[in-house]
Amino acid sequence: MHQGMERNVRLYYRFRFAQNMLIIGPVLVPYMLFKGLSYAEILTLQSLSAVAVVLFEVPTGVVADRLSRKLSLVLSSILMGVGLAMYIVFEGFLLFAMAELLFGLGMTFSSGADSAMLYESLERLGRKSEYSTIEAKVMANIYVGQAVGSIASSLLYTVCPYIPLWISVGMLLLSSLISGMFTEPEGKAKSNRSYFAHVIKCFGNTFSVPRIRWAIYYAALMGVMLRASFWLYEPYFRVIRLDIALFGIVFAFFNLVSAFSSRYLVKVVKDQRPRKVLTGLGFMMAGAYLLPLLSLGYWAIALLALGQVVRGMYMPVMRFYINNQIEDEFRATVLSIVSLSASLSFAVFSPLIGLGLDRGGAVPVYFTMGIATVAGSVLLWQIRRFQKYKRLRGYPVR
Repeated sequence: MHQGMERNVRLYYRFRFAQNMLIIGPVLVPYMLFKGLSYAEILTLQSLSAVAVVLFEVPTGVVADRLSRKLSLVLSSILMGVGLAMYIVFEGFLLFAMAELLFGLGMTFSSGADSAMLYESLERLGRKSEYSTIEAKVMANIYVGQAVGSIASSLLYTVCPYIPLWISVGMLLLSSLISGMFTEPEGKAKSNRSYFAHVIKCFGNTFSVPRIRWAIYYAALMGVMLRASFWLYEPYFRVIRLDIALFGIVFAFFNLVSAFSSRYLVKVVKDQRPRKVLTGLGFMMAGAYLLPLLSLGYWAIALLALGQVVRGMYMPVMRFYINNQIEDEFRATVLSIVSLSASLSFAVFSPLIGLGLDRGGAVPVYFTMGIATVAGSVLLWQIRRFQKYKRLRGYPVR
């Protein structure tokens, strides 16, 4: 068994890298505009993708918990690849909506299942304490790869807009092959309950544990603020009149910042309480929206990179925090429930962000997002203090 678990850890690096090596980031918004979409339509499509995640997040998490982590990961990459390929082959908002639904479904199959696969493999090896470090290294590798891919993406896009998308589809197919080589962790506790009983039990566990409840609130905030920041870069670049040929270089810089943050800054805060770190990341995200408004110009791109620090640190800290709160038989489903919170909030607010861009432009949207992030972070800090107060007063708080 140990040999299989050791191989799982090695495969995890390769799987996550291949599945996340989508080099379309710098050119995705220009590509969608090239396909004839408006900002409102682009963000509405992202809302639909998030709705797909909301609809399928928990069912696919149950597939991973009750059937197989490995099967869930294989299906994930295949569905994402098909959804992305539809953007190349087809035209029109309705077909793009179907593509987003497929892509979102694919994302839900890996959400929680990948983290659970790594965590349980390390647990069987007696190396559970290495989880955050390995997750951080994985994310750092992804960001470095995306940095190189970002530069290539912009150059290839000028040759033919479809090339970066086809390369990304190829990487998703590669990740599906790699995921088929995983070994299912032995001795994994599986729920004997029916599907609905399992889901109800997971929701009950999720909302009865204050720390996971707080994680759900936090995921809802970052689900909007962190995800939306990607779609708001291109409108800001228009304001400062950044040439599209330079998008790749800027995104390469962003990915290197994320890589550094994931690889090194996570280590700096590893002895700090995770909720304290996550709250601080919320305030940093607010700065990523507000500070670039102080003086619009190329130099403000460095301030936008504060959001990339958050991006680099968010996943390793958040996943380690949640994994420590739950048992094997509920792990993937509870992780999916937390992810569902982020997707639901993004689904609700992303069309409004798109309308704001079409009607008011980037500057008012950035200001609104920054103020909302400050308010949300303050509220989360107060909730954290209240939960600590209840624990000190002797209330049953886990």
